[in-house]
Amino acid sequence: MPVKSISFRLIFGAALWITIALMIMGQVLTGMFRDHLERAFDTALHGHIEELLALSEVNKKGLVVLKRHPVDPQFNKPLSGWYWEILFSGNRFDRSRSLWDQKIRLPEGMTPEQETSFMAKGPRGEQLRGRARTFTMPGASEPFSILVAGPVKEIETAVSVFTNTMAASLGVLGIGLVVAAFLQVRFGLRPLKRMRNVLLDIRAGRASRMEGDFASELAPLAKELNALLDHNAAIIARARTQAGNLAHAMKTPLAVLTNEADRLDKDTGDIFRDQTALMAEQIARHLSRARVAATRGLLGAHSDVHETADRLRRTLKRLHEERAIDISLKDTQPLMFQGEQQDLEEMLGNLMDNAAKWASKLVVVSAEYDKQTGTLYINVDDDGPGVPEESLSVVINRGKRLDETKPGSGLGLDIVCDIAEMYDGSLELTRSALGGLRARLKLPAA
Repeated sequence: MPVKSISFRLIFGAALWITIALMIMGQVLTGMFRDHLERAFDTALHGHIEELLALSEVNKKGLVVLKRHPVDPQFNKPLSGWYWEILFSGNRFDRSRSLWDQKIRLPEGMTPEQETSFMAKGPRGEQLRGRARTFTMPGASEPFSILVAGPVKEIETAVSVFTNTMAASLGVLGIGLVVAAFLQVRFGLRPLKRMRNVLLDIRAGRASRMEGDFASELAPLAKELNALLDHNAAIIARARTQAGNLAHAMKTPLAVLTNEADRLDKDTGDIFRDQTALMAEQIARHLSRARVAATRGLLGAHSDVHETADRLRRTLKRLHEERAIDISLKDTQPLMFQGEQQDLEEMLGNLMDNAAKWASKLVVVSAEYDKQTGTLYINVDDDGPGVPEESLSVVINRGKRLDETKPGSGLGLDIVCDIAEMYDGSLELTRSALGGLRARLKLPAA
């Protein structure tokens, strides 16, 4: 499955290239260090050749002899790995004490007329790196060759120590670079996180536009998002205007039909009045559904539960003033509904009006917030007669009323269900602790 995280891709890519670069660097540095050691080793061997040449002289017989042996202790310690030989006419004429009675096994066919490097085997089979050169001295009967060799192991040991130290150092450097890349990526992507938070604020209703000083690369995106938000708001405004125009256009014909019903005989007039009232209710219902469907999920939409409930409470108390109904609010502040205020008013207004009609003395509106699911629960309780358990599911059905003496079309609870479902919510009716009915709305919280 492809990885979708930009941060992971950037950090993984940086870590991969850092690893490859450090490995290549390690190989190059190791090669350079080895080359440096070999040149230094050859320089040291050349110095020993020069020393042996300086100690050489020609005796009366025309043979090359040494005035004395070099004082370097490495050439005096038996089988130390450091050896020298002087060859005269292809035969060994003199040697270092470290060789004892052994000799350096030269590559076949080697004729060191000029100073050359060679690889050879030592007395104990160890690998040697040497240099050799043939000289001609005045008075000498023939040219002679000087060979000096040292253990390759010293180079390998130094290279190994260097490699281990360098690997540890490059490892620490690599970790530091990866951490730096991680911090750089996190810092570089911080404007995207800030933009995401602004979008979440818009989604939750805490903001309406992409406001702020965004990075130059993100400023065009913020501008386009603001243009999209403005366009959506304009579309919603036009939809509301058209829905309102349709509602007003239907009111006049319905009013005419209602007035004409008064001129008809009683039975026919009652039928006309009932049907025109039902038509008005149906038009209101479907216009409400269309409006909710258009505004559902609109970015930035949010409504204050307490403010809406308190406004409805004052209105309903005036409507039921003669009955002295007590309508109280509990724990409704500072909760917010993620949706249009008009939708919340329609849902809560229907439920509170229904509760006030049936209550004896008390209606309580309370609210709860589930932080884990981001869900808002609004409860409307009354102390009225309530609804029998077997009838709870019936009263939600469209146009169903258990008591025909109460005013209304029976569409209120059905409209509430429709609007709640548009917001992925629900309406549940249960027995209230006050003795009457509890209507429990489940809605998204802002």
